[in-house]
Amino acid sequence: MTAPRERLLLDAPSLVYRAFFAVPSSLADRDGRPVNAVRGFVDMLARLVADRRPAAVVAAFDDDWRPAARVAAYPGYKAQRADDPPELPPQFPLVERVLDAAGIPRATSPGLEADDALATLVAAPRRGERTVVVTGDRDLVALVRDPDVAVLFTVRGTSQLDELDEAAVRERYGVPPQLYADFAMLRGDPSDGLPGVAGIGPVRAARLVTRFGSVDAILDNLGELPAGQATALDAARDYLAAMARVVPMVRDAPVETTASGGPDADRLHALAERHNLGGPVRRLLDALDAAR
Repeated sequence: MTAPRERLLLDAPSLVYRAFFAVPSSLADRDGRPVNAVRGFVDMLARLVADRRPAAVVAAFDDDWRPAARVAAYPGYKAQRADDPPELPPQFPLVERVLDAAGIPRATSPGLEADDALATLVAAPRRGERTVVVTGDRDLVALVRDPDVAVLFTVRGTSQLDELDEAAVRERYGVPPQLYADFAMLRGDPSDGLPGVAGIGPVRAARLVTRFGSVDAILDNLGELPAGQATALDAARDYLAAMARVVPMVRDAPVETTASGGPDADRLHALAERHNLGGPVRRLLDALDAAR
């Protein structure tokens, strides 16, 4: 049997963010502007293309990193997140220009996050194709679906990746991918301003979700739980109702995608010359050429 073609979907905000902290911020272009995140991201992309030779690559970006619908459901969503280092946001447009010159399409969902675009792109199986989502965001493990969708998870910086299938997700988090959103609703995520249910940590959350199958089923069966857990969960009903509108990814969002095509070597070399990207761009062009 012929092995399925592989499509790489990149969670660009997550990867650019990790590249920024993995590569020295002293790296700058000829005008003195930092380019460390761009260099790290392009080098990671080059390694992925060289190692996996995918049939296609798509990079998903946030259209709105704090969507209005999620904020309306829970005003604390990402409200306390610290501002990005000032050197980071100006590097995103350059990442986009490099991708465009490389012929790698960018995908966004209007008014939503990159996660929602990715969730929509993997929602329907594609015959003869396997999709691999590359991210440092643990919540995207909810997209894993054997044998069609796996996640490559950044472990350290942008150099070490773990590939997660359904068994690996269950081993790491105690729940299968299809129950991960319910697990996350109970556990919470301080980095997103989501406290979770008091007294219900990740181990207990995994046990509850595995036993009952959903947050709704847990709330319908509080009489089967110890008094302390039942009290905490009953008190969190409004919070959990909000989380049902915040945590799950949108899997049927409109997705806007830029054009794909072959790399424009002249444009890439011009960007490399101006922005001190010579090595990463050369490696990317070599990888793209070898993958054809």
